[in-house]
Amino acid sequence: MIINHVNKKVMKKVLLALFVSAFCLNGQGSNVVITNVGTTFSPDAITITQNDVVTFTILAFHNAVEVSQATWNANGATPLSGGFSVPFGGGTVSGSQLSVGIHYYVCTSHINLGMKGTINVEAVASVPELNTLQDVSISPNPAKDNLKVQYNSVTSNVLEIKLFDLQGKLVSVLIPKTEVSGIFLRSISLNNSISEGIYIVRILSGKKTTFQKIMIL
Repeated sequence: MIINHVNKKVMKKVLLALFVSAFCLNGQGSNVVITNVGTTFSPDAITITQNDVVTFTILAFHNAVEVSQATWNANGATPLSGGFSVPFGGGTVSGSQLSVGIHYYVCTSHINLGMKGTINVEAVASVPELNTLQDVSISPNPAKDNLKVQYNSVTSNVLEIKLFDLQGKLVSVLIPKTEVSGIFLRSISLNNSISEGIYIVRILSGKKTTFQKIMIL
């Protein structure tokens, strides 16, 4: 029991390190991790942004090989020419290997048990990533216990900030629609209510809406 507990803590640190390294490398997109639960990829269907990296953290008797849609539908295992191939035990698929569109992949050893998944890659323009508003700042990034929001406006404007996961699901309303003017400061406690990972912050400032990626540890 103690060994299993230690192994889980080590794996947690490894996954966090993967997230941090991918997030900080010259803005080259995020790192999305796919694991396995038995003979199932988890998650088995993801949507990412172009240039994001996908890391397979899977057991030694599983691999991940890209196949055509027809092969995937037929539960086949013939590799797609030019597609990605992750060796048994896991590995990383770089953003350059994942063009815009849907990528189909399987575990060649367990496709007979239905072990397969999809990666939907969206163009960068479809998911804005950078906060271009000069009057709003969110820090720190990465964040752990608290998020600090600072808003500077010479006129009265409506401010609203919401947190979404990478699949576009609303996770939390950080600041509901509030009319503010001048300097606005607020510290938002995360209270361990939000799981570790990478999220999209949607910021409404007056009539402008923009997005920012943040990491929560």
